[in-house]
Amino acid sequence: MNSFFTIVVIIIVLVASVGALTFIQKREQAKALLLQQIAKYRFRANETNSILDNFANIPIGEEARKVLLQYIKLNLAAAKRLAPADQAISNHLNHVEQQLKSTASPVDKQKLNIPRDGKQLNLLIQHLSRLGKYLLKFRTVRSMNSNLIPVATNKIMLLISEAKICAYIQQGQRSLAEHNYVSAQRHFQIGQQMLDKFPKKNSRLTALESELKELVNLTPSEAAHKNLSLDMEDQAEPAQEEQDGDSIFGPKKKW
Repeated sequence: MNSFFTIVVIIIVLVASVGALTFIQKREQAKALLLQQIAKYRFRANETNSILDNFANIPIGEEARKVLLQYIKLNLAAAKRLAPADQAISNHLNHVEQQLKSTASPVDKQKLNIPRDGKQLNLLIQHLSRLGKYLLKFRTVRSMNSNLIPVATNKIMLLISEAKICAYIQQGQRSLAEHNYVSAQRHFQIGQQMLDKFPKKNSRLTALESELKELVNLTPSEAAHKNLSLDMEDQAEPAQEEQDGDSIFGPKKKW
């Protein structure tokens, strides 16, 4: 009889132990899942914040800056709901809310600086293209101001077109310097064709078209060495993208 009760007690202890371990395991899994969710929202907010900072000196437009800030706010708000006691999240969220009250930047009233170096110019075009695609993804995000997204992306596309036109003009000048007149003519023609796609040109595109026509009317030698307003006065540091990764968009997304 004593053996029977002993066996029963052992079984009860084993069942209780397994139940306790299962409860603890589930609690730890839930805690780990919660921390992962918080980390995901913080990563998205920090990633977007870094992108916004890296475009601080490029006139991407107030709409693009506002959309990026809205996305940062949404992710920080989601993180705060999961971790209301986290002061770092609260401070970051408060800072973003203050930024949203005044999203205008003096940079957006300036013209796009065009690097003389072809590689840097191509890199600028790539970064603007990636930013445009990044903004388009926000169309599927609820609580985002969807009306701002097309305006923001249109401004980015305009900058990309301007940069590409400048690239063709610069390549045409380089071809003239190398006495490759056929290549120069082709590049100038492509630049003009791109300009023709804009029935209503802003002041920057109008200036580009004027300079392009001036180049065509100059002698090859004069056109090859003509200083244009599209050229930057100061050269930026050469990009180290092959060595250090993407300097604008940072590391590859984890989520």
